[in-house]
Amino acid sequence: MTTPEGFEDDPYVDATAVAVAASSIPGEFLVPDLVETFTAEHPEAVVDTVVTDSAGVFAALRDGSAEVGFAGAEPDGDDLDAEVVGADEIVLAVPRGHALDGAGSVTVAQLAATPLVEREEGSGTRRSFTDALAARGTPLITDQQWTIRDTNAGVIEAVAAGDGIGVVSSWALARHGRADVREVRLDGDPIERCLYLVLRRDDDLGPAATGFVALVREQSPV
Repeated sequence: MTTPEGFEDDPYVDATAVAVAASSIPGEFLVPDLVETFTAEHPEAVVDTVVTDSAGVFAALRDGSAEVGFAGAEPDGDDLDAEVVGADEIVLAVPRGHALDGAGSVTVAQLAATPLVEREEGSGTRRSFTDALAARGTPLITDQQWTIRDTNAGVIEAVAAGDGIGVVSSWALARHGRADVREVRLDGDPIERCLYLVLRRDDDLGPAATGFVALVREQSPV
């Protein structure tokens, strides 16, 4: 394999590869376009992307299996640096015909009284949602039934099946939405969360990863 223009003098053996770990929302809505642009500019470059949850992104960066990460939550600890490269809103997915279907907004008390469909514990969507409720002083302290799904599409499918009210990204609901699932919002200010580019603080990126990160920063709307 020849080395892309701009990478010729780098001493790294694998100068054309970028290992990326992304959580589900940036992995579905941000990273594909970035990879397409980068590989169009550097056709010999290979970007290997693994989609996981935010906790998995942080683990991949820490164990060295990824050089570049994208997550829907900020990492804990001072070994990883995060910078905002996007944003979305967390909303509620309600099955058509549900008591809350058509509601202008849903109170936390109403939400606590109905089964919920959530992402897994390591999900940035779930963490951002629970953090937002805690910051408002209205955490969900309840013995309600929870259904866990490991993808946004899975959450929406479970909502359509009547398993409960889903907690999802507005982007995911717009893409995977169905006629039998409606969007409503929680009472109060919108629950907006940032999407992050995450890197190891002490890492010297390879040349392809350096170029890819430069593109991410250039393309970031934030």
